[in-house]
Amino acid sequence: MSKIKFEIKNRWTGSILFEYEKENNTLKDTVDKAVEEKIDLTGANLEGANLEGANLRGAYLRGAYLREANLRGAYLRGAYLGGANLGEAYLREANLRGAYLRGAYLGGANLGEAYLEEANLEEANLEGAYIYVDDNEIDVENKIKDFEKKSNIKITETYINKNIIPTRWNAFWRYGLIVCDWEIKEKEEATEENKEIEELWGNTIGNSKQCRDDFALKNRLKINELVRTVNKLRESEEKYGN
Repeated sequence: MSKIKFEIKNRWTGSILFEYEKENNTLKDTVDKAVEEKIDLTGANLEGANLEGANLRGAYLRGAYLREANLRGAYLRGAYLGGANLGEAYLREANLRGAYLRGAYLGGANLGEAYLEEANLEEANLEGAYIYVDDNEIDVENKIKDFEKKSNIKITETYINKNIIPTRWNAFWRYGLIVCDWEIKEKEEATEENKEIEELWGNTIGNSKQCRDDFALKNRLKINELVRTVNKLRESEEKYGN
């Protein structure tokens, strides 16, 4: 059986960020592999990608283009999605706990039953995002409470859309509860459970005002410097036999 190769390209330059080839390969497998190898996927063009159930924990997807992507049930805990375009993405039941979504665009995204506890949504645009969809009339008050329990968002204004237009991955529902206005809740002090996320971004979840971009960049620079040092040592061993 012939192998199938997928490439993940930068949305702005078209340069290849990662490529992977194997039998029965899929784009989802390729993205999973890139995340497993800790590839920097800044600006990745994943428009309309079918990533349902993908394990993207800790993925670095800064500024990625994920418009209309199917991320239903995806595991995105601690993922870096700052400035990403998730417009009309299907995020139903996705786990985004501790994800960094500062400045992300979520207009038209389906966030029904998504888990957003401790996610950083400062400066994110949620206008037009669906927090619940159903074929029956929606109990607005309770559905807002359910969503707020799983996020750091306090919803202040909503709208019921009775004419939902199906997108690439969304089935057609009769009613949709849409976010019109919202505000960020004050964050609590970081807990023991969040240590892994804090270490990943070099910052505490409790500090909602400190941008993690600088920390992530510094960490990548440190890793690159370490790789260069190891390569020099290997070259020296090969040259002198030590």
